[in-house]
Parts: sequence; C-alpha cells; structure tokens
Amino acid sequence: LMDILLKGAGADAADGVSIAVKVKERRDIPIIYITAYADDTTLQRAKLTQPYGYILKPFEERELRTTIEMALYKHRMENELRRSEERYRRFFEEDLTGDFIADGNGLIVTCNPAFARIFGFSSTEEAIGTGFPLLFPSVTDWEGFIRSIRENRMLVYHERELRRADGSPVYIVTNATGTFDGGDLVEIRGYIFDETYRKRLEQQFLQAQKMEAVGRLAGGIAHDFNNLLTVINGYSEFILSQIPAGNPFIREIEEINRAGERAAHLTRQLLAFSRKQVLQPRVVDLNTIVTNIESMLRRLIGEHIELKSGLGKDLWKIEVDPGQIEQVIMNLAVNARDAMPGGGKLLIETANCAVPFNSPGFSPEMRQGDYVRLTVSDTGHGFDDETRSHIFEPFFTTKAPGEGTGLGLPTVYGIIAQSDGHIDVLSEPGKGSVFTLFLPRAEKPEPAKMQRTADGEARHGTETILVVEDEDVVRNLISHVLELHGYTILAARNGSDALDIRERHNGSIDIAVIDLVMPGLSGTALAGRLRQMTPAIKVLYIS
Repeated sequence: LMDILLKGAGADAADGVSIAVKVKERRDIPIIYITAYADDTTLQRAKLTQPYGYILKPFEERELRTTIEMALYKHRMENELRRSEERYRRFFEEDLTGDFIADGNGLIVTCNPAFARIFGFSSTEEAIGTGFPLLFPSVTDWEGFIRSIRENRMLVYHERELRRADGSPVYIVTNATGTFDGGDLVEIRGYIFDETYRKRLEQQFLQAQKMEAVGRLAGGIAHDFNNLLTVINGYSEFILSQIPAGNPFIREIEEINRAGERAAHLTRQLLAFSRKQVLQPRVVDLNTIVTNIESMLRRLIGEHIELKSGLGKDLWKIEVDPGQIEQVIMNLAVNARDAMPGGGKLLIETANCAVPFNSPGFSPEMRQGDYVRLTVSDTGHGFDDETRSHIFEPFFTTKAPGEGTGLGLPTVYGIIAQSDGHIDVLSEPGKGSVFTLFLPRAEKPEPAKMQRTADGEARHGTETILVVEDEDVVRNLISHVLELHGYTILAARNGSDALDIRERHNGSIDIAVIDLVMPGLSGTALAGRLRQMTPAIKVLYIS
C-alpha cells in the first residue's frame, strides 16, 4: 500500500510513486495506491508502475480488505499465466515437430526451430515471413493444399513432398487447422513431421523387392538358357574337333559356336545381376586391381576422355572375385564414356570408410563396419531421378536401339550385391554422375599365392565317372564327351538315381560330376551321401 502523495524529506526525498517504482524494480510486488487527490501528471506517473488498484481516502476496512484480496488474486493469476506461457514457449521451442502459424495467404507468422531446421532455414527469423507457396513444388500444389483446408477446415495426417529453402525435396506429414472469420480463412496452424528418412526407406525397400523379383526371373531364364547353350556350344566344339580341316561346313559350325559364346556372355551377365553366378573370392588390394587395368581403361574410353585416379593410402584389403571387380570398373568406365561423347573427365578414387551405426549419411541397407570405397565419377550428361530408379534393371537403356544391351549396370549391381557390398548413385542432368561402391573390409589375411598349372591337351583316362545332371541334353553331352576320352560313364538323372546306381555298381567309382541344383536331393547333400558310401570318391560340382 503506497500513499500516492507521500512526501519525503532531505536531499533524497521521493514521493509515493517514485518509491513504488524502486520497489517494482527490485521485487515483483503488487502496488495499491492510497490517495485523496492526485493531479493528472501524478496519475500518469502512477500508471507506469502498473498498480493493482486505487483506494480513495477516506475508506472503510471492508473496501481496503477487498481491494487487497483482489490485487493478490490478480497478481497470483498473472504469475500462473506467465509460467504457463513460459512452459508453452519452451515446449514450442524445444518440440521436435515443426510447429507453425501462417496467415490466410500462407505467410509464416511464427514457427519453432524444428520447423526452420526441417526446411533448411538457418534460424526461425529467416523462416518467418517466408511464403508457404514457395515451399511447394508448384503453385498448383499449393492451391490444392489451401483448397482442402477451406473445404475441410483441417487436414489430418496429410502426406506430401515439399521443397526446402535450397530447393531440395523433403517429404512431410502434417496436421493443419484453419481459422475462419465470416467464411474467410485468416490463419493456418499446424505441425509437421519430417518423414524423408522413412520415405527413403520405403522406396529402397520397394526397389529391393523389385530387383529381387527381377533377379529371380533373370536367374531362372539364365539357368535355362545356359543348359541349352551348353549343348549348342558343347556339340559345336566337339564337331569342330572331329571333322577334317577341309570340311566345307567348318565356317558355318564356327559361326554357330561364336553365336553361342555371345549368348553365353549375355547369360553370364544375367547371372551376375541375379547374384547367382559362381564367384571365386580371395583377399586382394583394390588399388592393385585399379592399377592393373588402368592401361586397358585408357584404350577402352578413348583419347578424348581424360582418366585420373586418386588411390587412398594404406587401403584395407577386401575379399572379392578380382576378375568380377575388374568387370565392375570396366562397365562403369564404359557407361561414363557413353555419357561423354564429346569428351570429358573420368575419375576413379579409392578410400577407407567406416560406417557408424544408423548413420544418416549412409544407406540404411548398409551394416555398421569398415568398408573400402570405390568412387567412379564423370562429367557426362547425367540423368534424372526417374532414370535413376531404373538404371539397374536388366535391358533398361537410354541408348539408341542396337547401341547397348542394358546389362552393364545390372551386372555391376549383381556383382557388388553378391560381394556383400552396396552402391550409391548421385546424378543430375547436365552435371555428370557419381557411382560410389562400398565393399566390406576383409576379416582374414591375404593367403599365399598359388602357382597356376599350365593348360594342356585334353587328357584321356580309364576311370569310372558318375555323372548326375537333371537336364537330359546336358547329361548326354557330358557323358558322350567323357566316353570319347576313354572314361567309363554311369549317368543318373537325380540324386535318388545316383544312390541306386552306386548301390548296384560292383566296381569302384573314382569321381562324381554333380549338378549343384537339382530337384529332390541337392548336389551337396548327394555328395555327402556318396562319401559315406565311398570315402575315396572325388566330387566335381557343375552349375
């Protein structure tokens, strides 16, 4: 309680208003003035202290008590409101979802840091004042969004792709509510979840499912064609080895054989894509592989393209089939060459790379661990996102008819996937392409090099060979060729037939030639049963 006309004494004399000002500066205490009369100037000064009431002299006790109780109640309510607003402000500022308020035209009035972060603004101050229409891919998209709010008054779990401040895509889910005044939309309130990572996971999962389905189809086709080509190529080679040099049909038979080899090359690419080809992995140095084929790559891409390499130091070893990795690099080089018909630069780089757990910078498909990274980049014409979603599909090509098979990049995909690796692709039209391959670090040391025996003439023998193959034409070809070289052949259609033959055969069986994949008993299971019956038997798998 402060007498508004309180008079002080001495040099530091102050009236009631001045004392109230000093009290308010030090303590949050409600002020009530007591006055019998005050001029306008004094009253204006008193208002600056935000008094909770005035009591005119003379006053009754009840009036004084009521005014004090009301002042204390109002002060308490103001403090509670202030604390509530502070809690809301802190919640708003610290919320992980992007909260926003925009006016009826989509101009952002206020937002929290999460909103600014989702859309790539450096601060909330930068985001405030931005028009929401600028964050939509097109004016049509914005008009459809605002029309939905006007018609439905709110949107619940609305999914769509927007644009960050730098133009990059961001996939969001939002709940938004419109505020209306006489039918006019005056305000939009809402919150936004950044679902870009989840959407990318979904897309990668769907892509993996599609590639797996296409891979199974390609693998099945390649398997069936390989059986047919084995017969075509096998018999054509056999005929060429048997007919005299002057035979008039030699040229035609050689053409059959060459066509069969070309077809076999295509089926090997299909098998590589489907991850069903037979690999011969060993521990190698990727830098050595790149160095060994560098001269070949220069001839492959031509003089109009500049080839540079940046090989990392102390590179970890990887366990791969070196021949297949060479094929990967050559396929990527050819792809880059075709993207730079007028010349350009091709850069091949290697480096060690540690992938931390759940790192946002890496694909969710990649396991945590150490990798060796191979990057092949070019300055070619690049491609858009739609093309990128198809580049690893067999027979997909952007080249003119007759200029490509569409199996180069699918072969790369299959080899890297079968090697437990991963591929990332970055490209934009007119800005070139970057293919980044991740291959797991080898966990075992590099073995000692083995001496390769020299190739020689086809040998003859007298041993007994058990041939197990479910394809009749392939089994007949193998049996026929081996019989011509002096071997005794026991032929079986499947594992069950092979076991019956072994039980009925009185003599020894020196070696079993077994198809790995057969209906019923598999090749490996059959080999185990045969070794139990004949421990000394040798096994050669075919696939």
